[in-house]
Amino acid sequence: MAGNSRGLYLLMLIGALAFVVAGVFIVRQEPGGNALVGWSSILFFGGCALVFVRQLLDSRPRIVLDQRGVFDRTLGIGVIPWRDIIGAELKSMQRNHFICLELRNPEHWTGKLSPTQRKLVALNQRMGYSALNVNLSGVAADPHQVLEFIVKMAALHARD
Repeated sequence: MAGNSRGLYLLMLIGALAFVVAGVFIVRQEPGGNALVGWSSILFFGGCALVFVRQLLDSRPRIVLDQRGVFDRTLGIGVIPWRDIIGAELKSMQRNHFICLELRNPEHWTGKLSPTQRKLVALNQRMGYSALNVNLSGVAADPHQVLEFIVKMAALHARD
């Protein structure tokens, strides 16, 4: 199981709050054209701060790797059984790690996604990622160990 990295979300919360404070300062000091910049900063980074607080307070594991398969709460498709995973690959972009899952029947799983998520899947695939990817950003787990475990369990259940 892998939960959220509290340190990362705390750091992002502090950064978001700093931009909210900067926005308040701009609105109070520049009541003209720059007020739009200030209000935009307050609204956007205030929303980000709320998300980061929620992540800090959420103690549920975001990713669960157990005897049943792979569960990533952010995907919203349930547990992907080991027998449906035929391979995996670690990819990284700007220090954000992803486990790209190679699935027996990816259409079955992408069919469970919302239309917006399916558009993101198509974009991910154009960038060289698989249809479904386990996002390890903000997760307190070693990406190489997660990959090793997924590959090992998928191979073990390939015979099922």
